[in-house]
Amino acid sequence: MTGVCLGVAVLGVMGAFNSYQVSKGYSAQFPDAYGGGAAQVRFAPLIARVPENAELGYITDLDPSQPAYAPAFLAAQYAVAPRLLVTIDAKTRPEWAAGNFSKPQDFAQAGAARGYEIEADLGNGVVLFRRKSP
Repeated sequence: MTGVCLGVAVLGVMGAFNSYQVSKGYSAQFPDAYGGGAAQVRFAPLIARVPENAELGYITDLDPSQPAYAPAFLAAQYAVAPRLLVTIDAKTRPEWAAGNFSKPQDFAQAGAARGYEIEADLGNGVVLFRRKSP
């Protein structure tokens, strides 16, 4: 009985080492596959300016029908957590909005089209907006 228990323990340890090696190889082959780590670096200046309990609107130059939209939105959501990142619509217009842009453009115009003005251009396509006063 002791031999069986020892054999199972050895197989368990070998399985754990194998799982580690497979995970290590996968992470080397596909580092930051969804851009979560890069988004944390990009959005760090923004999260330093917004309270943790804030709700942020989301402004981007990507069309929601494009394949790149969902990964960009989810990476931004991950980077600003625990702040809530929501899409802006007629009913949802938080005081603050996070801009996540894939290329240089007129960020002020992108915000103004949704009723926001630039609070800070934080570089690297990240912009902090504030809702315009009525």
